[in-house]
Amino acid sequence: MKIKHEAASVIRFLDIYNELNKTNIGFVRPGDPHKKEPDCICSENVAIELVGAYDNQYQASKLWNEARGKKQSKPPELLLSTFDNLEETIANKLEKLNLNKYSGFEGRLFLLCNLHSPLLTDTEVATFDANYVLFKRDNHFERYFDEIWITWQPSNNSNWSIKQLE
Repeated sequence: MKIKHEAASVIRFLDIYNELNKTNIGFVRPGDPHKKEPDCICSENVAIELVGAYDNQYQASKLWNEARGKKQSKPPELLLSTFDNLEETIANKLEKLNLNKYSGFEGRLFLLCNLHSPLLTDTEVATFDANYVLFKRDNHFERYFDEIWITWQPSNNSNWSIKQLE
């Protein structure tokens, strides 16, 4: 189920990415974690590491439990901290990049962050983007992803949107 989700997310992203950038990158195959490859290997010497950012841990657990046909056992959380979770998630992935967790691939490496909040609006994403501080600016890590993107599905809209953060 995880592999199918990753492939579908990357294909959806690449459809929009290719249209915006006049490229023709395609999904080739899932990455092999035993070979230290990112989640998805694509054409044009590109690979994509995929991560989800949720409103809170309850939401993440609920969505994945429902997908697995399991009942949710945790009590609901009301705190919505999607963007705080996103920045923490990016930092964690950068740490893994610097620990050579994706060293089985040589080429352009993208980080794709799916924002899984049914309440997000385009205005909130624009506000976050305007205040986002690039991780590359602090030179804390030795290595950085070639590109970092977010995807989201705005509330009351069936179309997905993408935005480059770095």
